[in-house]
Amino acid sequence: MSSLDIGNCYRLSEVCKELSISVATGKNWLKLGKLNPQIEVDGTFLFTRHYIEKLKDDIRNNKNKSLKNRRNKKYISGSRVYDFYISAASENKKKIQEVLEIISDQGLCLGNQEIQSILAECALQMILQRENIGTCARANVLAQYLKGTLSLNGYEFLIEDLLADREQALEFAGRNPVLFSVEYLYEEGEDILGLLYLSCKNIKDRKAAGSYYTPTTIVKKLISELINCNNIEKRKIFDPCCGTGNFFLQLPGGVSIEHIFGNDLDLISINLARINLALKFRCVDQSVLYKHITAKDYLTFEKKREYDFIIGNPPWGYEFSDEERGRLRKKYTCAANQSIESYDIFIEQAVSNLKCNGVLSFVLPDALLNVKTHVPIRSFLMETVSFQYLEYLGNVFDQVQCPCIILQMCRRQKTLGCAGMRVNDGSRIYTIQKERKMDKEYFCFTTTDEEYQILQKIEQVPSKATLAGNAKFALGIVTGNNKEKVTDKKTTENEIVLKGSDLKRFRYAKPNRYLAYQPELFQQAAPQAVYRAKEKLLYRFICKQLVFAYDDKQTLSLNSCNVLIPKIKGTEIKYIMAVLNSRIAQFYFEKKFHSVKVLKSHIEQIPIPVIERQQQKQLVQIVDELLNSDSHSTVKKKYELLDQEIAKIFKLSTEEYHIIMGALGARDLCLY
Repeated sequence: MSSLDIGNCYRLSEVCKELSISVATGKNWLKLGKLNPQIEVDGTFLFTRHYIEKLKDDIRNNKNKSLKNRRNKKYISGSRVYDFYISAASENKKKIQEVLEIISDQGLCLGNQEIQSILAECALQMILQRENIGTCARANVLAQYLKGTLSLNGYEFLIEDLLADREQALEFAGRNPVLFSVEYLYEEGEDILGLLYLSCKNIKDRKAAGSYYTPTTIVKKLISELINCNNIEKRKIFDPCCGTGNFFLQLPGGVSIEHIFGNDLDLISINLARINLALKFRCVDQSVLYKHITAKDYLTFEKKREYDFIIGNPPWGYEFSDEERGRLRKKYTCAANQSIESYDIFIEQAVSNLKCNGVLSFVLPDALLNVKTHVPIRSFLMETVSFQYLEYLGNVFDQVQCPCIILQMCRRQKTLGCAGMRVNDGSRIYTIQKERKMDKEYFCFTTTDEEYQILQKIEQVPSKATLAGNAKFALGIVTGNNKEKVTDKKTTENEIVLKGSDLKRFRYAKPNRYLAYQPELFQQAAPQAVYRAKEKLLYRFICKQLVFAYDDKQTLSLNSCNVLIPKIKGTEIKYIMAVLNSRIAQFYFEKKFHSVKVLKSHIEQIPIPVIERQQQKQLVQIVDELLNSDSHSTVKKKYELLDQEIAKIFKLSTEEYHIIMGALGARDLCLY
């Protein structure tokens, strides 16, 4: 191979970037033969461009299952209706599903030009219905318009903006009359154009742009709360990532188009947003629509304080180029970290564009509140805004596992923190009456004032220690291929291996699952001494509950079942386990971190009261009785006894303990 050919090859790190996998995964795939380099130069494996492009095509066409099995959506292709985007009762869902079925049945390959022609047909039909323009045809109107036989009462410029090439659009419509025979319905307040565009686009394109279109139910929640708290009529409202304009469609009738401003990078989306606004307000004033709804890079906007309200759903996980990262680091304080999250930067820019007492309300991942990488934006918000409203939404985006929130905040001359903030945690709505200390490490809003005081009391327990610097943590084994290495057959060479779902509080169920301990063949493993420790605690990693089990059998565990070896001087491991499995620790974890993962940093912060040896022995005896019993009622009785004793150690009153029990609900925690 020539030097020129070598120059056109990919290194492993570049291949991993192309496939959206980590370098560690790439190395493992190389070891397992899932990646096959074409050349090796001085110990460096190289892959040809042809090989990588073919691999990507195989993944897209489901000939290669590796990425699909890893739930990597970047290379899932195909089109489908994004079910949750508009109202459940909308008749247009059936119409758009019909469009996608026609595309699939006829094997059509859609580029932007073809998609824009389909959108133009839909837009034309809605304009005719909205303006009550008489025509004998209910569909196939794009061809009529392009032939000059259809008047639109001034909406023509919007259709012209949407069409990339009139001649090719006419030819495409002529070749596919069935596709253009679908009859759409104009429905006030429904973003039909947005749903059609979204459904026709490839999923991988949305992923790369960080675009997740907000379901209308969530948009209405945000707008409703904004209306309840503020007088928004005759005030400037801006959506810096407006997409096709769904947030604007949900604004009340008293808001004028002269006070609405929107922006997005996607020009097709902007053209659709202009059509949506023109239809909503029956406005065909080009100067207003072009000036107010723009296609620009919002992150290059000046930091002028000019808007009363900024709303929307900023992009998540946008893939910035190295050049863009360099520019962003110079302009934004929250871009200082190596990893740059797009929605953090949008928040910082939006706050800078608010007038004093202006309100920002965004749909965001709730990771913003507690994940370490977002410390810079939390620090920024602590210095610039007061919080007004927070709603925990859970997973609301179609096929996206990411809990979300609505976060509403107000720019102040002097920040007031969170006093007066309303919170909807999904099961109750409450107002934070008293100001509380804000911590950039975690924004803790999941507690009422009563619960927050108890949280403070737990943290301030006398003679406490923590596991920070006083424990050894280790991940369970990552085999690299569980199907191949983990079996249900016992042999002389293998042994029991646990995963997270095997764990209950204090104990674990022995599974019919075995692994030969061959660390040299594993993708990742802790030192053998960790797994073979005389005593250790095992805990679930992916879990909303603290679940710690005792092991003195040197049992192996997979990576969903992590290892903790406490080393707090003067404390026994079973006592520490009792504290970690208590309702008090669960309350602390749940209210402080609000996480679906039990992280090392969480466990390290849980207060562990250091008590006299004799008192520890009494509690350890109860733990042993629990461990040695097979009776459910006995186990439950011992757990309740332990829990009440630990509440006393934390100096909690009966009333405070009952508040904790009420906050956690009717859970039989000892059975998890």
